[in-house]
Amino acid sequence: MAWLPIPNHTVLLPGPAVVTADQVDVEDHPRPMDPGEYFITTVYQRPATTWWALRALLQSDWSLVPSAPERPRSQTNLYEDAEHEILRRVVYHICGIEPTVVVTILDLTPDSPLRGKVDPGDRVFSVAGVPLRMVRQVREIVQSQPPQDAVPLKLVKPDGRVYGLEVVPKPIRGLNGERGLGLLLSGHEESENLPKIRFHSGSYEGNSSDLILGLDICERLLNLDLRRGRRVAGSGGLDLEGNLTSVRGLRQKFSCARQAKADLFFVPAEDVAQLQGLDFNASHPRIVPIHSLSEAIYWLQRPKP
Repeated sequence: MAWLPIPNHTVLLPGPAVVTADQVDVEDHPRPMDPGEYFITTVYQRPATTWWALRALLQSDWSLVPSAPERPRSQTNLYEDAEHEILRRVVYHICGIEPTVVVTILDLTPDSPLRGKVDPGDRVFSVAGVPLRMVRQVREIVQSQPPQDAVPLKLVKPDGRVYGLEVVPKPIRGLNGERGLGLLLSGHEESENLPKIRFHSGSYEGNSSDLILGLDICERLLNLDLRRGRRVAGSGGLDLEGNLTSVRGLRQKFSCARQAKADLFFVPAEDVAQLQGLDFNASHPRIVPIHSLSEAIYWLQRPKP
């Protein structure tokens, strides 16, 4: 009877704390010297049986919970980001590092004023002196110029040769009579010049590690000492806006952080009900509810009381 399974339930118990210094590298951006650490908190999951359920009732940092529903395959990438691409984008944005956008000519319309002057494959670097960051800028810039004025363009050939020319936009069929350049353009991000971030995952699963990994990476890219001797733990995934996404098992992760002798434990504000009964300010580690990675960085930069 002790090993009788309890359908659709799982037992959560504290896992080990994982030091981020062993999990991520940022090329040419060494970690600022500081005795503090960042810890990824983890949770073990066991299929629920009557024996494990009984232990969960007696152990304060164990929980018997309904099993997470299996997500449709089409939604998997909303939750699982195995290569941490969302995390990369968020930390680049927070640190003011934006990828170069390459705008390339795919083709020209029959009535383009640039026919015979540019070729498919050429890159449009700037229009009217404005460097391009996205395809739609071309139309916006052209429409903002005085009628009949020539618009200067800077372009780059596939072999790297840079050249410039001026052209007077003309009404283009398909644009309802609007003036344009008659270019069919494609835009893609060029990540070659971005700092190289390499992950050595293996000690944890899922994306609830994004918050703590993000703090470590931002500290390196910004060359800030955010730890200031503190041992910082936490849990939370990130969406594309840098906001924290919900996680479960916070009571187990709090115990994990406590075992690692952490000073702070960052958690998604929307999940604080999981820690009901704990004194957030008096507990050790101190529990800090936050909404985003930026808020965590701001909190760590505050003067010490």
